[in-house]
Amino acid sequence: MTDKTSLLTSAASVWAYPLWKAVQRAGVADDIAVDVAKWADCLEVEAISALDPYRRFAYIAGALPEFRTLVHYRIRHIGMVQRLLLKKLYPGLSTLTLEAGSIGPGLFIQHGLGSIITAEHIGKNCWINQHVSLGYTAKGRPVIGDNVRVGAGAAVLGPITIGNDVTIGANATILQDVLPGTVMVSPPAMTLEHAKATRRAQLEPPA
Repeated sequence: MTDKTSLLTSAASVWAYPLWKAVQRAGVADDIAVDVAKWADCLEVEAISALDPYRRFAYIAGALPEFRTLVHYRIRHIGMVQRLLLKKLYPGLSTLTLEAGSIGPGLFIQHGLGSIITAEHIGKNCWINQHVSLGYTAKGRPVIGDNVRVGAGAAVLGPITIGNDVTIGANATILQDVLPGTVMVSPPAMTLEHAKATRRAQLEPPA
């Protein structure tokens, strides 16, 4: 670890202590510990992985506002005044909405820019990229299983169930249930001429 990284880690350890105490008081330290381990693994930064659990929490909380958004979700049942104060002191990512009936441990949100994540349930060890929409239709919102990965720009909408171990590719739109272990992808981009030719072939009557 470089001297600069060590200094930043030491500063983060002091700065993040009130947030960590709130995590403990909220009774969600175990879930946060799994979250932190997941983020450290996904970020693949050796210096972060080498830290002890608290310093790892402090470093990630200091560096990534999307992680702070997840922490605020975890501690949402503490008193309102304390919660509002902590949100002021430790602001999350303003372009990330995170609402769910429940979220299992080990949720990793990569970037989180422009993402609306709202679901009845999100399982454990999930990975959600930026510009993702998990959300409502008029009939309800989705249930996301364990070990699900949602690529950038994807939309998962309505009262549907995404099974365990599903991968949803970038820009895919999902409006129906997805069976466990399935990989869902969106159509690849094509030239306008190719698209017109494909459409004409679909409209032509069979010989």
